Amino acid sequence: MTLTQLRCLCAVADEASFTAAADRLHLTQSAVSQNVAAIERALGTKLVLRTRREVSLTAAGDRALAEARLALAAVERLAATVCPATSLRGVLRLGVVQSAAIKLLPRWIRRLRAAHPEVTVKLYEGTDPEVLDWVLSGVAELGIASRKHPRLDAQEVFADDYVVIAPAGHPFEQRGSVELQELDGERMLMSGGGCETLIEELLSAANCRPDVVCMVRDNATLCSMVQEGLGLTIMPELALPEDRVGLSIIPLRPPLRRVLNLLSVPVEALGPAAIAFVGMLTDTS
Repeated sequence: MTLTQLRCLCAVADEASFTAAADRLHLTQSAVSQNVAAIERALGTKLVLRTRREVSLTAAGDRALAEARLALAAVERLAATVCPATSLRGVLRLGVVQSAAIKLLPRWIRRLRAAHPEVTVKLYEGTDPEVLDWVLSGVAELGIASRKHPRLDAQEVFADDYVVIAPAGHPFEQRGSVELQELDGERMLMSGGGCETLIEELLSAANCRPDVVCMVRDNATLCSMVQEGLGLTIMPELALPEDRVGLSIIPLRPPLRRVLNLLSVPVEALGPAAIAFVGMLTDTS
């Protein structure tokens, strides 16, 4: 089994496509296919399912992928240890929730690239549960989300408060702040970006039953619907749009805090680029 074969398996898994994997590795599609087939022969089992519409991994493929990532990370660490003066290379696979991807990640990546210009970042943007699953499954080395898991290390990197967003001129605008109980019976648009489970738990604990009329995943769409008077919503401050015309931002009373954590597997499973990123955020904290 060769490193090229391991890289081909990882690229096919990441891209869900032999063509895209070949482009990423600067190989022909045939070469990628042959390398994956060679691993399957060596292991004596099918790792990749190929259909006309998609490429996916078998259960054995998922297990092989996790070990392939560990092996490649170990090789990258070996190179960095032997030649510490050499600029880091490789790909950092990072899963991030939408608000952090927009407001926090650009400056973090700029700092990483300034120190290590040959590092590239593969970004997976999704909900809190998706980010957690990506890190647990090895799709992403690191994640930034509000969820935690006992198998993952978690370090706080940012915190903000949840706020109520209402159409401009809404009666709540005059109150300065509102309690969750006051949302009972109000028309509400629920965020589908991953915070909805926590928000629903908070509303239930406050014995509050708003009239949820729509579930919206994209924050910009959510704010546009509030502007049109379709209902109000709750979201973290970091997710607020720059243009707030037509919106009224109202703090909750008492404040409800959201904490974003940097999630990672144990350091021995991380590549040098991921280790550098963790160190950078640790120094910032």
